[in-house]
Formats: sequence, C-alpha cells, structure tokens
Amino acid sequence: MARHKFFESTPKNTGLVIPEMAVFCRNDCKEGKWMIGETDYGSRLEFLIVHFSRRVSEYMDGRIAQGQIWFTPIAGEVPMGIVYYTLIKNSRSGRSGSLKNFGCQVAIAQSQGYDPRELVWMPKFIKKSGAIEDENGVMQNASWYVIDWAWRECKPEEEKTLNNTVAIIQNPDQMELLFDMDLEATSICVDGMNQKEILALLNQTSRIALPAAVDND
Repeated sequence: MARHKFFESTPKNTGLVIPEMAVFCRNDCKEGKWMIGETDYGSRLEFLIVHFSRRVSEYMDGRIAQGQIWFTPIAGEVPMGIVYYTLIKNSRSGRSGSLKNFGCQVAIAQSQGYDPRELVWMPKFIKKSGAIEDENGVMQNASWYVIDWAWRECKPEEEKTLNNTVAIIQNPDQMELLFDMDLEATSICVDGMNQKEILALLNQTSRIALPAAVDND
C-alpha cells in the first residue's frame, strides 16, 4: 500500500529506535521463550548490549537481585531495529541462575580484552527440573528454564548495527531514554552501590523501603 501523503514527510529511520514507552522483552522462564506483550517470539535470539544495570526488587516474600539488559537484536524472531530491555535473575538461593551465568561470561570476555558491548550475545534456554516448595509450603515437582550465555565477535554485516549502538552509548541524551517508569516504580537501581550496601538492601529486614513487587522473569 502506498503511504498517505500526510506521512511521506516523515524521515526514514536509519538507526535504532528507542521507544518512548520502553519495550520489555520477557524471557519466559516457564516456557523457555522470548515474549513481547502476549506475542511469542521463540527461543532464539542474538543481540548487542546497549547498557546493563543491577536492580533489587521484592519477589515471593523476599528480595532478589536482578540484572537489566538493554539490547538490540542481531538475529532471531524478535523485530530488529528497536532497543528493548529484559530482566534476568538467579534462583531463590542466589547461588545459581541466569544472572550468575551472565556475570561469569562477562568476566571471561573482559579477561580476553573485550568490552561486553562490542560482542554479540547468544542466550540459550536450558531446561531444569526438581522439587520446589509451592505457596502452601508443599514440595512439588516442577520444570523451568535458566539462561546460559555465549558470545562471539561481530560479523562484518553486523557492524552497522554495532555502529548505531555505539552512537547511543556516546550520546548522554540517548542514554537517558533507556528508562521505564513502570520498572522504576517497582524496583531500585543499585548501580554505584558497593557490595555491602547491596547486601544490606537485599536483607529482608532492611529499613530501606522498596517499591511494590512486580512479577518479571
């Protein structure tokens, strides 16, 4: 269909779109899929990281650490050309999980001289199963997914997207757009805090109040 004349003057976007209303790309730990709203975009996704931050939120009568990853897709079914964010966390014990797995691979990348933002990240859903205590305190058999991480260097045909990502990183005004009011109302960013301060905040008896809980994977 030909464009309406009223809209023909709208310049064609050649970079990356940072939506005015932040788009949450949920990694569904129950199904092992990427979801935007109610739409299933499958399990395959490769992306470039625009920004990473750490957060603390209320979760299942406790407090958990989360990682917030702003990213733009390189491959997969998630629509290209948009900056999304996703949230990753660990198991209730905090000893394993998607966030721990990500941190390990970031450390390995840095040890080899890379900035994590110059690499293509390839998350993979790994199925787990075991006995989990339900809301009534009864142990039930359950299955869930954890994200394992791998990374690679950009291919030549992906360098344009990398250049567009760097353009955002270098522009403070663009970086300020990486903000979701709903998320800010339900968790606290702990970037800039030291480990002891974050640990104190994770303590359930902490006097520091957290926003209302939100159920995100």
